[in-house]
Amino acid sequence: MAVQRYLGHSGMMRWFWAPLVAALILSTLWAGLSAALTQRPLAVDGVLDLRGWDFRHNGQIFLEGDWQFWRDRLVSPVEIAGGTTPPPALLGVPGRWTNQRVDGALLHSEGIGTYHLRVLLPKDAPPLAMRHNQRFVAWDVLVNGERAIHAGTVGPDADRTDSAGQKAIAAVAPVDGVLDITVQVAAFGGYGGIPRALLLGDADGMFEDWHQELALRAAFLSVCLSIGLLYLILYVLRPRDRECLVFSVMSVAIALVQLTSNTPLGSEVLYSLPGQLLGFLNNVMFPFVWLSCLASAALLFPGSLRKGLAWPSFLFILAVPVASLWTLQFPWLLTWTATIGLILALMTLLAATLTAARQRQPLALPMAIAWTVLACANLALVHRIGFTGIMEAGYCFMLFLQAALLIDRLRHMLDQAKQSNARLAALNGALEDQVADRTRHLSETVDRLQLAQDRLVQSEKLASLGRLVAGVAHEVNTPVGTALTTATHLAQQVEAAEAAMASGTMTRRQLADFLAEVKEAASLLTTTVERTAAVVQSFKQIATERSDDSLRRLDLHDLLGELRPAMEVRTDAPHISLTVESRPGLVLETNGGALTQVLGQLLSNCMDHAFPDGRPGHIRLTASLTPAGQIELVVEDDGVGVDEAVRPRLFEPFTTTGRADGRTGLGLHMVYTLVAGPLGGSVDVADRAGGGTRVTVRLPGAVRTDSDTPPPPVPALGAAGMSAIIT
Repeated sequence: MAVQRYLGHSGMMRWFWAPLVAALILSTLWAGLSAALTQRPLAVDGVLDLRGWDFRHNGQIFLEGDWQFWRDRLVSPVEIAGGTTPPPALLGVPGRWTNQRVDGALLHSEGIGTYHLRVLLPKDAPPLAMRHNQRFVAWDVLVNGERAIHAGTVGPDADRTDSAGQKAIAAVAPVDGVLDITVQVAAFGGYGGIPRALLLGDADGMFEDWHQELALRAAFLSVCLSIGLLYLILYVLRPRDRECLVFSVMSVAIALVQLTSNTPLGSEVLYSLPGQLLGFLNNVMFPFVWLSCLASAALLFPGSLRKGLAWPSFLFILAVPVASLWTLQFPWLLTWTATIGLILALMTLLAATLTAARQRQPLALPMAIAWTVLACANLALVHRIGFTGIMEAGYCFMLFLQAALLIDRLRHMLDQAKQSNARLAALNGALEDQVADRTRHLSETVDRLQLAQDRLVQSEKLASLGRLVAGVAHEVNTPVGTALTTATHLAQQVEAAEAAMASGTMTRRQLADFLAEVKEAASLLTTTVERTAAVVQSFKQIATERSDDSLRRLDLHDLLGELRPAMEVRTDAPHISLTVESRPGLVLETNGGALTQVLGQLLSNCMDHAFPDGRPGHIRLTASLTPAGQIELVVEDDGVGVDEAVRPRLFEPFTTTGRADGRTGLGLHMVYTLVAGPLGGSVDVADRAGGGTRVTVRLPGAVRTDSDTPPPPVPALGAAGMSAIIT
């Protein structure tokens, strides 16, 4: 920290702080001693003669001395002037009733009473003003019969007395060079008497001092609150720095002391609150300030507090506001409780700083000086010695040190922020380089993957083409080979017949046999050529080279109704039944011929593979509208299902398990080609629940127009009922 580093530069700094503290303490004592030794006029028998006092040169004066006093009575100026009051006693001012006597009898701390003083002024006296600092009980100051300054409302008993509201300074005007001052006091719940005498002086100087003190205390309050807020912000930003929270509490407590004290600031800001409440709050702030000092010592110098001193300090400091509640019964209790608490706290703090100094912690000396100054100022205030504002001087010294620590803490945090920003910038630069490098590698990897994908696609295309060519070769080679063998045999027979006819050896029997063989060969050639033509026609359908590829708008329900006879013929077998379920309103804009071929191929696939060896079964064809607006066509059977060996290649050409029966394996490939191509949909094959196969074809529905018949609501029917819809 800045103070630590500054103090650590030279050991000579220790010899600078000690004379400074000594000078401050000596100035405090000198101010009190000089005030006591100054020869000022005092009141005698209720009269204060100031005719020789020059207010412009000698300044302000406290109205001290023997005042006339009426015990347990509120006397008005009229009664005093008329002589209707009992003979007064004499009572010294300043002074509290708790330690004063009237006619040998001790006064009660609570009650009512009236003071009276005649002040004789010089003829050339300037305009005057009067100020009073007592606030915690109710009192009225009447000058020449007029109420000048006051605190609360004075009443004859506690029910009619309160201490809320104050006017502490006012201009006063003498009559014939005389100020006739009457002070009525009603003390209930607080000390009676005039603890601090009235102050009389030049009006201009008095009001100027009032406003200057008000401005200084307001500035001091702002500084306290600002430092407290900044420390609180630092604690929120860095919760591990708990000393910031302690300093924040201390600064706010010092600010509240200023507001609750009997000062111009308290009079202007909290003038409407009862004085007794403000006095109690002022005493409550005492523990906050000194407990904060002890907590800051524990945090700044860990392990330096001695428990033997710390615990008694805590107890006596916390007892101060409690003792303030019993001061009427025990007038000395508050003073000595605060005194013992301050002495113990100071001893605890000095012991902690001594331990820290032995550990060569440079901050120990300035903190010890600050705590000593604050404790001496507090003790002077408690015992009413020293100059006005001595407590605030101690607070200012502590706040000055806190401000220095705060500035250094902020500078340290700023340096850390700069270093963090520099590290962050370096990390960002390194991260950008890493991102660029990773991006380059990723781009190269993507390019390699794309190349590998292209090669894989090309390989797959070549593999598919190879399988297609192999399938074509296999399907075409068999009938072509048969035709070639038949043609070769027929050519040999023709040559043999020609040779026999040329030699004249051909008999009628040989001719008949020859003709029979020619007929059989021709029939076989025709069959093989027709089979070859069928294979070629299938390939033409696979390529979807159709002359009728125009789209038309149709209702699938109507199309299924038209195709139902053909479907029943295709599935005409005693062991197989067909169910068709649909409803009007399934509008498509599609290629009707391609859709018809898809339905035919799906039904043929069921007939060829689902029910081998005459196994009985059922084929169900349903059409419906999905929530997404698609037309869903489902063909399912309860047959043997799909062989797991061919499932991954179902839609590839020439994939079949019935090649021995003369099947080409082009049916599902044709379905996939037509659905994904001209029809613009999708097809999926899955196992049916309960056994069998389920083929789902989804086709895009047409945009509905006003002429389209909306689909009726789904009735609560079973499968038979659904079949009845189309029949």
